[in-house]
Amino acid sequence: MPRKKKLPELPPIPSKRYFPIREASSLCGVKDYVLRFCAKDILIARRIRELLYGEGYRIDAAREILNKEDREAKAGASAPQLPEAYLPGFDGAGAFAQPEIDWDEFDSVVYNLEKIEEFLHN
Repeated sequence: MPRKKKLPELPPIPSKRYFPIREASSLCGVKDYVLRFCAKDILIARRIRELLYGEGYRIDAAREILNKEDREAKAGASAPQLPEAYLPGFDGAGAFAQPEIDWDEFDSVVYNLEKIEEFLHN
């Protein structure tokens, strides 16, 4: 199992629906290029950040975890919900449903992140 590390606290999410890429990356604590092809939903991006950088999973393992959580949610099982810590200072956060994951877009993100990782290691 990957080694977990304590991540810095994220800023509160302003109460608006859409964000420019720079603002979204700042809210998620990742670089712009990580979100460039990523799902536009801030909650999913923060969950991906937690799995990759906080819990130390590689992209393929994080994808499996997200797939499992999505299958459980669709099956009506008690899938892990995003903790309230993902929405500090955001009133009414509990009123939002677990976001839908666009798997085609996620596959594109994974592909691009793998290419970035490959580039950085060469």
